[in-house]
Order: sequence, then structure tokens, then C-alpha cells
Amino acid sequence: MESPVKHGAAPSGGPERPRRILHLDVDAFLASVEQALHPELRGRPVVVGGSPRSRNLVMSASYEARAWGVRPGLPLREAQRRCPKAIFRDGDSQAANRLRGELARLALDYTPQVEITSIDDLLLDVTGAERPFGRAFDLALDLKRRAWRELHLPLTIGIGRSVLFARLAGKLGKPGGVAELWPGREQAFLDALPLEHLPGIGRSIGAQLERFGLRRVGELRRLVPRELLFQSFGRDGLTIHARAHGLDEREVEASVELDAEGRLVHRPPASIRRDSTFEPEEGRPELIEAMLWWLVERAAHRLRSHGQVCRSVAVRVRYVASGLGADGPEADGRSASLEQSRSLEAPSDGTLEIGNLALAIYRALPRRRALVKTLGLSLTRFSPRAGWQRQMFDEQQGGGLAAARGASRRDRQRELDRLLDALRERHGFGSVLLGASLPLKETHPLGPEGFKLRTPSLNQ
Repeated sequence: MESPVKHGAAPSGGPERPRRILHLDVDAFLASVEQALHPELRGRPVVVGGSPRSRNLVMSASYEARAWGVRPGLPLREAQRRCPKAIFRDGDSQAANRLRGELARLALDYTPQVEITSIDDLLLDVTGAERPFGRAFDLALDLKRRAWRELHLPLTIGIGRSVLFARLAGKLGKPGGVAELWPGREQAFLDALPLEHLPGIGRSIGAQLERFGLRRVGELRRLVPRELLFQSFGRDGLTIHARAHGLDEREVEASVELDAEGRLVHRPPASIRRDSTFEPEEGRPELIEAMLWWLVERAAHRLRSHGQVCRSVAVRVRYVASGLGADGPEADGRSASLEQSRSLEAPSDGTLEIGNLALAIYRALPRRRALVKTLGLSLTRFSPRAGWQRQMFDEQQGGGLAAARGASRRDRQRELDRLLDALRERHGFGSVLLGASLPLKETHPLGPEGFKLRTPSLNQ
């Protein structure tokens, strides 16, 4: 039987392809960023996550380290035991973001339909790009070569007629290959896949399906009707049924573009999330609240950069399990996670308004006699920022004409945010600190781009 998957040169014949989607995945992204920045690390086992003396986990490992059994999620001490010659790095999220942006800029040379879907992968719709660049496979090869030559980033690229098939093809191409599912052969490929490879089938659903002797996608497609999947797994069942039949109408939603001056511009996201992990765990309220303010500063700055305001703020805390009494989920040795959200009185992009609400949410969370391991913040329910209309009355100062006292407190805060954004754009985010986040200098190094958080991928 002829393989439906192509590695190497494109076929000379075959039907016209109405839709070609590319899935770009940077291999071992954070480790590859370190190797791109430091040529002496190329070809050597690199592990990103911090010092092996810490209790952190491996965030990323180069393929030279993976050859020794090192994988993301492994404790760093175990990684050192398995690969004694490994080079351990903290990671550089600012450089990672910059290189990801440069990769998106390269992709825009081929199509305007470029979507950044995570920290290390992108989707491209190159339908109609055959005339200037050749077939999708040739385009992918050219983009892969340029990514290595210009950025020193290794890519795996999957090609298919939908996002689903492009992602599945990319799994076959790892590491460092280009794989394409030929048009018209996709269902044969899909039917032969083990069920656990179909997106949407996790460990729990997979175990239930295996109880009925189902192990391949083709068996699921032929033997299990849509109604039964819905009865068994709800909406997830409908998604699984559609994917087993190769149905995926998801469009590539362009998330980046170039402005009139050739600068890369990110389109507004659906939400903004910022997190930080304390290592070691932290129990001092002033430092936990300082970290929360720092997360607010970063999130509000990004919100303003997109010209958006938010309506909803959420705060989440994960506590460390350590003898905390018998009235909570952590009493049996497990950690406890709490999260709560609230709405602002009016949509805002102001650091002070968002920060005050985030602080109120945190202080209202049930107290645990425990140390904090992870602190997080989310901003949601966005809308475009309208014009700035100054206030005549200042509600926060007890009324009265703002003109009699100069600008209102809210107006002054907006002006302060604008000035701080301009300063940070020119001199780096760490060049100016608010007093509320200043206590972090006791525990976190401060660089040009701000405090260096413990988890590399979260230093944003």
C-alpha cells in the first residue's frame, strides 16, 4: 500500500489542492533559543528550567539531551542524573518572544494568513501561494531553510488540507522534517492512527474506548455512531466524531501583520494571562502582593499595546501541601488551587484600576496556612479602547470640579500609564518600577526587561 504521507520531494502530478495549511513547530523551542543565542551550545545537550539543585522541572530539552532520556516535565535533578554532561540554563523568555516574532515575520513573506497559536508554533494558510512560491511542500522547505539560516531555529513543518491534518503531519515530521498528507489520502492515514493520537482523546476517554476493544481511529469511525459518542462524552464526543471523519473547518486566523513602517504588529488576543512560580515557595504577604502587582503591570501594558480595555479580572493561587489542617483538599498531602474572578465597574486598561481589583480578589480568597507556589492573573472580556474623555467630576475624590483641581485621579493615572509605556518602550520595561512591586528586588534579579521570574516561559 502506498503511503499517504510524503517525506522529501513533492509529487509531479496529483489533483489541485484547494486548501494548504502549514503547521510550524520550533523543535525544543526554549532550548533551541539558547543554542541560537549561544553558538557554542549547538550540538550539545541543553536543558532549560534552572539549576539542577532546585526543585524545578525541565521546561525544554534539546534533542542531544533527549537522547539521554531527558524530557520536559522531568525533575531537574533527575535530568542531571540521566545526562551528567547537560548544560542547564534558566531560559530567556524575552529572547524567545523576539525570535518567535522574527519567525512570524519570515512567514509573512509567504502569506498574510499567519497565526501564532502558542509559544512555539504557528499556522499558515498558503492556499493560492503556489504561483509565486511553488507547491506548498517547496514553500515549506524554503521557509525551513531560511529559519535556520537567518534565525538558527530548527523547524518541523506539517502540511495538510486542514489545521487538524497539518498538525498530525507535523507529528510525523519530528524532529526537523517536513511531512505532507497527500490530498485524497487523508482518511486512510487517519483510520490507521492509534486513538491516542487523535486530538481530543485524552487518557480518560481513551481508557473508556479501549474497554470496548477500540484502538484505531478507523474502528471508532466505522463502529461508533455520533449519537453514542454524544451520550457518552457530551460535546467532546461530537468533536471526536468530527475529527475521526477528518472534519475540521477551523480557519487560520491571522494574528500578526506588518504596519506601514514594516514593524510586526500583534492583533488583539482573546485574553491575557500572566503567571509566576515562587522557588522556593513564598509566605510573606508583602512579596506575594508585590508579585501580583508586577503581573498586573505586565498584563495591563500588553492590554494597552493592543488598544484594548478589559472588563473581567481573575486571580489564581496554588498553595504548597504541608500540614495545613484537616479542612481543605491539601490536608491529605495534595496542593490546593484557588481561583476567583470579578468584573470592573467599567472597562479599563489602567494599571491602578486593574491592580486594585486584583489585590481585592487575592485578599478575599480563603486563607491557607501554607506557602504560595504559583500566582496568576488573567484579563478577559476585551473591547476596543474608545477615545479618552476627561472627567469633569472626580468620583474617587468625593466630587467637585476636576477643573478646579486640575485633572481627576483617573485622568492622571491614564496619563501616568501613557508616560510609563513610552519610557519602557525606549529604555526597557525594567527601567521604571512602581512602588507596589519594588519589594521583589529582595528576591528576584532585575534586568533591562524587568524582574527575572523563576519559570522561564512565564517571564513576560
